[in-house]
Amino acid sequence: MSRLLILLACLAAPAARAQLPPPPVSAAAWLVFDRGAEAVLASSNAELRREPASLTKMMTAYLVFEAVRDGRLGWQQMVAAPEAVRMVGNEESRMYLRPGDRTPVRVLVEALLIVSANDAAVTLASAVDGDEAAFVARMNAAAARLGMAGTHFNNPSGIPGPTHYTTVGDLLRLTLAFDRDFPQVFDITRAPAFSFRRFQRDATNPLLTRDAAVDGLKTGHTEAAGYNIVISARHRRQGSAGQPRDLIAIVLGAPSKAARSRGVEALLDHAGSAFHLSEVLTAGQPLQRLRVHGSNEGEVALGAERTQRLALPRGTEAELRVTLDEPAPFAPLARGTVLGQIEAVQAGQVLARVPLIALQDASPAAWPLRVFDWLALHVGNLLGRLFHGTAQA
Repeated sequence: MSRLLILLACLAAPAARAQLPPPPVSAAAWLVFDRGAEAVLASSNAELRREPASLTKMMTAYLVFEAVRDGRLGWQQMVAAPEAVRMVGNEESRMYLRPGDRTPVRVLVEALLIVSANDAAVTLASAVDGDEAAFVARMNAAAARLGMAGTHFNNPSGIPGPTHYTTVGDLLRLTLAFDRDFPQVFDITRAPAFSFRRFQRDATNPLLTRDAAVDGLKTGHTEAAGYNIVISARHRRQGSAGQPRDLIAIVLGAPSKAARSRGVEALLDHAGSAFHLSEVLTAGQPLQRLRVHGSNEGEVALGAERTQRLALPRGTEAELRVTLDEPAPFAPLARGTVLGQIEAVQAGQVLARVPLIALQDASPAAWPLRVFDWLALHVGNLLGRLFHGTAQA
């Protein structure tokens, strides 16, 4: 299981470490995630199934990015709006495409994500797979592939239905998939407005003009779903002297636009005020030294295989606990050899565990020293076992 899936398997666990309780959020489900620590800082009903409304379009966009990456579509490729755009109602968000209108893929994705155009969603689904049914099957296959076990789609736009649902945990998984696979999506979702020919409209995301750190990602609303939002905020500071943080906040089922905005802003503020980001381990930084018997070097430095950052309750730090699985290695010893583990511990709770590795090679010494070290090591082990056995008797 990947590090990301392990962290997401315990969505609510880190909240117990917070000194400050999470803020009251008027919504059915919500969470806030710290990218630097790869951890959910606080959540409520993270796996509760809810109608996503236009947050559905995040998956539609993800599949278009995949199609462009794989060469099945091009950003400047002109695609024709299908007959199905006639079915987009006047009450739905749209860019007023008519059947046969030819529009670049890039423009359609901008309309999809910035102003939530349903006719853009229908047109993109047709461009990727020829018809909506095949595209919806692709959506559900992608959801399964990304580990979105609580998600099922019926359409590419977000039209409500009893089997059209997702969770805040799954939306986090999808957002992190954009981070990993298609970070260029944020070049689109940070735009404050969309215009194409005579059509102009401000972005549906209200935080873009209120918080300079916000670079997306998507809003959604239907009467059945309530007011939904996924927010990405890069290098956000809590106050002028605050630590810059890369955050994701998700709210599903807020009762109003205002409550949605208040809720997501409160979650971002909570992440900045209640937690600080601490680099508890730095890859390649020596933590201690270990004798390597029969080596020219005599001893090698040990350290972390990878850098580990944690979001800790403000005013606290973690302690490191090192465990050696092989306390008396014999040369040769290759750099990167796992010799134990390092744990970051706070109040008796293990917050992170990473391999302890040799940070350098240990080359074999000349044979007289190797023989001497081998004999000393084995005689020492024998005497230790005899002494231990006598002590037990």
